[in-house]
Amino acid sequence: MIAKLLLVVFYLLAPAGVLWATRKFDLLRRLGPVLTLYILGVVVANIGIFPSEPEAHRSFLDFQESVSEILVPLALPMMLFGCNFKRFSVGKSLSAFIVGVVSVAAIVVVSYLMFAEELGVEAPKMAASLVGQYTGGAANLAAVKQMVGLSTESFVMLSTCNLIVSFFYLMFLMGGGVAIARKIVGRNDHIDQEVVVDKSDDNPYRDFAKRSSVIQLLKVLVASVVIMGVSVVVGTVAGGESGISMVALILTITTLSLLMTASKQVRSWDKSYDAGMYLIYVFCLVMATMADLSSINWEQSLFVLMFQAVIIFGSLFITVFAARPLRIDADTAVITSNTLINSPVCVPMIAATMKNRDVVVVGITNGLAGYAVGNYLGYLIYQLLQTM
Repeated sequence: MIAKLLLVVFYLLAPAGVLWATRKFDLLRRLGPVLTLYILGVVVANIGIFPSEPEAHRSFLDFQESVSEILVPLALPMMLFGCNFKRFSVGKSLSAFIVGVVSVAAIVVVSYLMFAEELGVEAPKMAASLVGQYTGGAANLAAVKQMVGLSTESFVMLSTCNLIVSFFYLMFLMGGGVAIARKIVGRNDHIDQEVVVDKSDDNPYRDFAKRSSVIQLLKVLVASVVIMGVSVVVGTVAGGESGISMVALILTITTLSLLMTASKQVRSWDKSYDAGMYLIYVFCLVMATMADLSSINWEQSLFVLMFQAVIIFGSLFITVFAARPLRIDADTAVITSNTLINSPVCVPMIAATMKNRDVVVVGITNGLAGYAVGNYLGYLIYQLLQTM
């Protein structure tokens, strides 16, 4: 119990230290707080300070998973309170979503043709399951697995390799990928009017200890806890015996948060977004400390890793290169690719990298749409690959 309490203290305080360090040291400033926290977490996870006995190790993992599952539903309302919804374009968001989904489907077929022989008899099932994964998240991966009959062994391998490749995908975006996308898409007048960069103070947490800020943050916390509580109930009812429905959970959080922004008082909560972002920093650290590099069978997973890397990075590049002729700005294209590949959970950290809080709404909306189509598209791709 004491070890877990110390771990919670580390999770809560380490992001503050990293935020200070990223303002103090040029190298860390270039990496940014999210990438720095990931590196810190991976190092901490693999230096032998966590229990190695199977039972104790499993207990720590369960605890870390529980912490991570609480953070995002609590952070999302805070971040949504601070978004400018007047800049949300349904047409642009829909165009980006269509491009993103088509990119995933097309590159899965290409990657399948490249690696089918090495992947063996379950290659079509793997490809179909990954279509579900990269349009609708882990829930769709599990659903398509059931539909096509993917073996448990292959499912576990896909899930493990996905964590690795997705990690490098996020590192690429946060380490310069967003800037590259902006150069590829270009910055014409149309895009400049739509992409809004947050030019706030480099240290938005400077006055969080003031009395007025503390009162505001308490209001934000109470509102977010209430929204999260209601959403968990709705998700539990919608999920039934299969557990909490993530689609219902995130959709309820988004809807209730949007309704609350109709209040002038809620719109005046200028600390809300940064408070939510701090919880996302904690979430990044928690996820990174769950990365046990010693448990990976690199030789066995090599071709699966390459198979998934082609899909993930290929879909990103297709989405970005298709954005310019379709007049989709770079930030919308990248956040859509990110939400399809990694689910809406990872939208806030990339929005922070972009310094563009307004894309949070686009990311969550397109992620929810991905949940809706992922199962259908995965099964259709499976039927297609069976004929090839």
